Amino acid sequence: MHVVHRIQGNLAWLVIAFILIAVAPRSVRANKVQLQAIGSLAAAHVYTSYGYVGVTADAYVAKSFTHKQVVDLMGELNDMIDLNVSALQKVRANIDGDDRKFLDDLIRVYGMVRKEAEALVAFAQSQEPADADRFEKSRKAVWPKLKILLGIDE
Repeated sequence: MHVVHRIQGNLAWLVIAFILIAVAPRSVRANKVQLQAIGSLAAAHVYTSYGYVGVTADAYVAKSFTHKQVVDLMGELNDMIDLNVSALQKVRANIDGDDRKFLDDLIRVYGMVRKEAEALVAFAQSQEPADADRFEKSRKAVWPKLKILLGIDE
């Protein structure tokens, strides 16, 4: 009887080991798919956020938006950026390697887009050439980093 229990115990460990081996690759694949989804959605959002700031600036200069609308729109955008960066930082804590580097770069570019939006707000509120220059410098600084992040070739 003692031998039977030992065999059953070893058999139980073998079954557990087999399940872990069989399930682990699926779990790893699922995590990779989830990371790819998170990365692609966040990359698309940072790209469209950059475009949104530019379109808003163009609309403001064309007198289609008031300074209040610019302030409101950029405030909403920055709230979304903050929310996404906070979520990405939580994901970042559990990954490493190239995935972590990508999220670090993504978070950095999000920060640049946020600064660009803040510079647009400053310009819309002041109408000062110095603030227009600050916005333009911010806008020009983001694009090369965004292209690298997204692998955009011109």
